[in-house]
Amino acid sequence: MNNLPGLNNQITNASSNNNDMPNQINKFSIMSYNVRNTSDTLRNNVDGSAQTRSKYVINNILLYKPDSVGFQEVIMRKNKNFDCWYKFLTEGLKDFYIGVGQGRDDKSPTEGTPIFFNKYKFDLIEQGTKWLSPTPDIPFTKFEEPGDGYRRTLTYVILKNKMTGNIYMHVNTHLDFKVKENRIRQIKVVQDFISKYKDKFPVLLTGDFNSGRNKGDAVLYLIDNGYSDSAYEAPNSFKHWTFPAIGYNSNVYGKCLKRKTHKNGRNLEMQSCCCGECDGEHGSVIDYCFKCNNKVSFQKYQVVTDYQACGGISSDHYPIYIEGNFNY
Repeated sequence: MNNLPGLNNQITNASSNNNDMPNQINKFSIMSYNVRNTSDTLRNNVDGSAQTRSKYVINNILLYKPDSVGFQEVIMRKNKNFDCWYKFLTEGLKDFYIGVGQGRDDKSPTEGTPIFFNKYKFDLIEQGTKWLSPTPDIPFTKFEEPGDGYRRTLTYVILKNKMTGNIYMHVNTHLDFKVKENRIRQIKVVQDFISKYKDKFPVLLTGDFNSGRNKGDAVLYLIDNGYSDSAYEAPNSFKHWTFPAIGYNSNVYGKCLKRKTHKNGRNLEMQSCCCGECDGEHGSVIDYCFKCNNKVSFQKYQVVTDYQACGGISSDHYPIYIEGNFNY
């Protein structure tokens, strides 16, 4: 399934590379990845099926080897029009990762916000799905209008490091794409859920928030309530728009309209020509990783713009990759 030169060698060493060293026992890495639920032609009649694109998503995960990944728009059950993203991810990542999550609806197809975690490094202590509604513990519930009409969920895992015994929590979600008032209602449910755990151990929140840093919207609400955005805290930061990674009208992928080119690369030095100046040209930042307490320090933030590194166009979003330290 992995078709990149040298990738098999990287995969062979992945579990040993990810083992905590004595001077790295509190380090973590995490990703957020909206994979685009549908199978469609992305541009220039290139195959955009979920089966094809899942290979590129898997390549990205195995190249960066995060401790855990929060996905959005993952189709959990197949029907005639939608491939089962969850099956592709589970099969492609099974050598190193375990996935958990539940679909937001009781029918097919249904989207989910699953989390995959490194099974060699962590034991799963607790996991679950909550609905972003007045009754989060009741499955398949939602807020009434106004909104986009979809049920929305959060998925969470509590993980224990096999070597150190240290624990952290990863919460992953996907908010309303139409109405900011509904995003506020939904993010308050997320905030209330996290409040039960944030004094116990480090908590990381990832997701597609369908929100920029705009007044009265979900991201600034979190920031105003003590959450910290990894893109602005991490001293080693490559900021870039995260959506859309594909210009459906202009067939632009990974290019700055001003410069006509986009310098791709797996490391920040190779990508430094952009420095966030692409933001607002034909995309926006809607994918995030937050912390809610001082038990986490962000050190590196990167929007993963290099589709050549993973072998092809993986989604209409760019994934984000974050590294940091847990302050136990």
